[in-house]
Amino acid sequence: MEPNQQHDIETITALVRSIESSQNLREFETIKLPLELVEAGINLWESSFHPEVLKQIANLDPETLEAWAIALSKTLQTQLEILQSWLPHFSTLPIPTTLKQKISDRTQSIQQIASEKSQLLLASANLLSQEEKLQQDNAELQKLKDKIRQLEAIKTELETTNLDNLRQSINEQTAALEPQQQNLRSLQQQKADLNDQITALQSQQTALKEEITYWQTRQNRLETNTTETVTELIALTQLQRQRLSAALASEINTLEQQRTELAQQQELYHQTQQKLEKARQDFQAYQTATEEIRTALNTHYQCDRTLGTFLPVDRQKIDNLCKNLEEILAQIDQELAIARSKHEQAQTTKPITF
Repeated sequence: MEPNQQHDIETITALVRSIESSQNLREFETIKLPLELVEAGINLWESSFHPEVLKQIANLDPETLEAWAIALSKTLQTQLEILQSWLPHFSTLPIPTTLKQKISDRTQSIQQIASEKSQLLLASANLLSQEEKLQQDNAELQKLKDKIRQLEAIKTELETTNLDNLRQSINEQTAALEPQQQNLRSLQQQKADLNDQITALQSQQTALKEEITYWQTRQNRLETNTTETVTELIALTQLQRQRLSAALASEINTLEQQRTELAQQQELYHQTQQKLEKARQDFQAYQTATEEIRTALNTHYQCDRTLGTFLPVDRQKIDNLCKNLEEILAQIDQELAIARSKHEQAQTTKPITF
């Protein structure tokens, strides 16, 4: 878009906005806006359709130029009609005489231009119709000339051609082409046979398609039945799974309780084992102390017997004491043997593992 056109469009846009924002176009400040809009539109005409552009359009696209001329004639006629409706009132309106004369002169100029454009349009329409007729006549003339050239060529060819030799050549070519014609007839017969076979194969294909359709339908029906059966089995499986889940949950709870009880038993076993280990350690300490006491008593007893042989003592009383002491020591040995046997049995018992 050219700069002048852009400026004219911006001016028109500003005027349109002013008109839209005006509440009354009959006031002193706004009454001129519609006329200024027309002036801006004429400026846009001038910047868009200057003579060089019209010449280019006339050379490149005459139909576009004709459309421009029609639009211009219609616009001028509209302006002229509006001005003609205003002119009778200028004599009664308080307008300066100079302005009245200018308006009248310019109205006459527009009327003259509109008249000239109308005549030009009529003349151009006549020229176009004559041009179309001449083009049609020219096309028909060219067709007739082409036909004459074709006829003259045929005439020249007939004058230079020996018809007898041509007939003989045609007969020879016909005789030479006879085997090929026979082959062609044979091929046509084979083609007919092949067509019959193709028709038979097509009928077989149709039958096979129908059978395939039947089996596909049956397969689809079987697949549908299988799907329904699988769905039912899945539903039953889910139901059984729910039932088994409830039973398994109960069993798992029971197993958890048993596991808890076993853990408690294991803890009790470990505590008992620790107690047994402590008892064993205590028994070992007790046994060691008992052996020491026994050794001391035996030493004391031997010392007492030795002394008894040298000192004047009551032998019977001493023998009674020694007998009592031997019985006490025998009881201690028996108790220690029983405790040792129980301890060995406890050690040989296999511990319970979890």
